[in-house]
Amino acid sequence: MDMMIVERLNLPYKTGNSELEFYTSTGLLIFRGYSRIVIGGRGPYVEFEENAIVEENIEMPRSQEWRVDSENAYYIEFRTIDESNVKIYFQKKRVGYAPYKIGFCYVSPFDLFLSDGSKVID
Repeated sequence: MDMMIVERLNLPYKTGNSELEFYTSTGLLIFRGYSRIVIGGRGPYVEFEENAIVEENIEMPRSQEWRVDSENAYYIEFRTIDESNVKIYFQKKRVGYAPYKIGFCYVSPFDLFLSDGSKVID
């Protein structure tokens, strides 16, 4: 675990919170609740269940539709509908550089804000 990253987080990384709301920089609600923080070879990610997403606030870019039926795609990509364009990963396959779980969603904490406007990571 990268302790420098853990110290910068403004939420617990080992235990989730089923009620905490996560927003984009413009104040758009993306999802409610998270399971844990995953820190892998590509940095930290907030892990949450698919049913936590506020579906009307995300979309799949047309250029990423191929991922849905592809056996080669490791994830399905979604983006928020606001100008912040936050990327949301829905994990389809295991990877070697992080303990992502198949069927869970991931977002970089650097793109997230809490309801009081504070950043998830400093």
